Amino acid sequence: MSLLRLIKSGMQGLLKQMEPSMESSKRLQQPLLSAQQIGDLAEEVSHLAGSLPRNLRPSEALRQGEQTSRFMGAGLEYEESRPYQLGDEIRRINWRLMARTGQAYTKLFQEERQENWFILVDQRQSMRFGTQTRLKAEQALRVAGYYLWMAQQSSIPVEGARLAEDLQPTPTFEGRGTFEHLMEIFSQPCPPQALSRQEPRLNDVLLELTQRIQPGSRVILISDFHDADAQTTTILTALQQTTQVKAVLIEDAAERDLPMAEGMQLQSVATSEVFRLHGIQQVQQYHLWAENYFQTLQKRLKQSGALVTRLLTHDSLSKLAQRGEVADG
Repeated sequence: MSLLRLIKSGMQGLLKQMEPSMESSKRLQQPLLSAQQIGDLAEEVSHLAGSLPRNLRPSEALRQGEQTSRFMGAGLEYEESRPYQLGDEIRRINWRLMARTGQAYTKLFQEERQENWFILVDQRQSMRFGTQTRLKAEQALRVAGYYLWMAQQSSIPVEGARLAEDLQPTPTFEGRGTFEHLMEIFSQPCPPQALSRQEPRLNDVLLELTQRIQPGSRVILISDFHDADAQTTTILTALQQTTQVKAVLIEDAAERDLPMAEGMQLQSVATSEVFRLHGIQQVQQYHLWAENYFQTLQKRLKQSGALVTRLLTHDSLSKLAQRGEVADG
């Protein structure tokens, strides 16, 4: 069953039957975040990054200097020499040290230190909904900005992809300008999509990404994961073997807790089917269904080994720092 979109009681007709006004049409052509809002977000996340606790997991903290990735293997930078051991490669013998000491030593090299990040921002139809403060798509964009700022401060190369009517990969950015350039790309307008047009499925997108994401990368998926299923767990499990996957689950409070009001209508995000809730009992039944749905969804994501964080549309980004970037328990 797809996530449902709330339609307040008393609205005349379905949203897809309403003719947009000139003002609303103009608004749909505007970016999700304006240049001013992107600037305000940069200031907000810069304060959050400075307040990150020192006991964060090393792989999640705002780090300085070279970054170790456990997936990248041996690099080429010399680190030290140790006494030769049986089985060491002869080509790695430190001949100069051997000439000075008369003993055989083997050169050791540092592991490759550079880590790449890949950020996927879901802006499909189900993300274009929100009842408190902002749309889910806008909150996802703010979350992306949080990680982009961290990557920029540590000079980590970042590649992104915007998932809307299709998958739109971005160039790779590193260092100064990473935040600004990618936020501008992710902020493209996403007007309501016609129900007749089929959206990309999450599983198909993840399969495509497994072919293009560099092993050793950190993969950050920001979505409501409304079409995740058992196959999603399988794909993420495989992706987790060569990358580090983090899933940020974006929700709106109304998706779990509808107001206790009769005559409410719900419309599917995938079809034109409309559901009318008659009586408080049906609202309660929806609450039970929603609770089971979200518990199952989080379980599927966590079973893959990915770190999972849940964030509501009205939540502050400070919750990302407060949770220490560990799995949401």
